[in-house]
Amino acid sequence: MTKAAHYHEESAQLSLSFDTVPRSAGQLLPALQRLGLKGITDCRVTNNRAVMVSYGNGVLRIHSAYLSAPDEVLRSIVRFVCARTRAEGRQARKILLAYCLPAVDRAPRRRPVALRPGDSDLISELALWHHEYNARFFKGALKSIEIRISHRMRRRLGQYTAASTDGEPAEISISRSHVSKHGWSDVLHTLLHEMVHQWQAETGCRLGHGRSFRNKAREVGIAACACREVQRPATKACQPEIELVTRVALSA
Repeated sequence: MTKAAHYHEESAQLSLSFDTVPRSAGQLLPALQRLGLKGITDCRVTNNRAVMVSYGNGVLRIHSAYLSAPDEVLRSIVRFVCARTRAEGRQARKILLAYCLPAVDRAPRRRPVALRPGDSDLISELALWHHEYNARFFKGALKSIEIRISHRMRRRLGQYTAASTDGEPAEISISRSHVSKHGWSDVLHTLLHEMVHQWQAETGCRLGHGRSFRNKAREVGIAACACREVQRPATKACQPEIELVTRVALSA
C-alpha cells in the first residue's frame, strides 16, 4: 500500500469559490486538486446507488450527485481521501453522507439479473445455509430473503441491500468472483456477515459496522469489522480501494 497523501488546507483555499459548477469528471478533478487533493490522477463519475465515493491506485470514483455539491462538501471529499486521522475521516464521511443520502433513497428500481449456468445451484445452497445460520445464531428470527449471485461485483465479497420504500424486497448478493477465487468457508463467512446486516435492519439497529454490528459479529463468531483478509491467487500488488457506502447497502 502506498502512503496516503496528506491534506494541507491553506488560507487561500478556505475562501475558494467556483465561478462555474463542475459538470463532468474532467472539470471536478481540477477543482478538487485546487482544494488540496493529492495522489489522484483520474476521476470517474458514477451513478452507483451504494458506493458514493471510492478511491485507490490513483483513481477517484464519485457519485454524480456531488457534481453540484457546495464547496464544503467538495472539501469533505478531499478530507475523506487525504485524512491524516480517523476523526478527520469520520467528520468528512458524515458531511458526505448527509449531503447525498436523499438522492440515493430515490434510486431507480433494481434491474432483473439473468442467471448464468451454475447460479441456481449456488443460490439454493446459500439459501440452505441462510436457513441453518438463522436457526443457529438468530433463533430463527430473520425473515426469508432473496439471495443472488453478482457477476459484476469485483471489489466486494458480498452486500446486503435493505428493502426500499417503494416495495423492493431486501436482498443479499454474493460475488461470483469471490465464490470462484476463495474457499467455501470464506463464502459462508461472507453470508453470515451480510446476515448480521439483515439482523440490524430487522431489529431497528443502524446499518453499518458500528457497535451493534461488532457485538453481534463477535456473538456469531465472525470478524467484527468491515473488511477481512481472504486468500487470493498471486496477482500484481495494488492499493486496496477505499469506499464510502450509504446506509442503503453495506459491503462485506
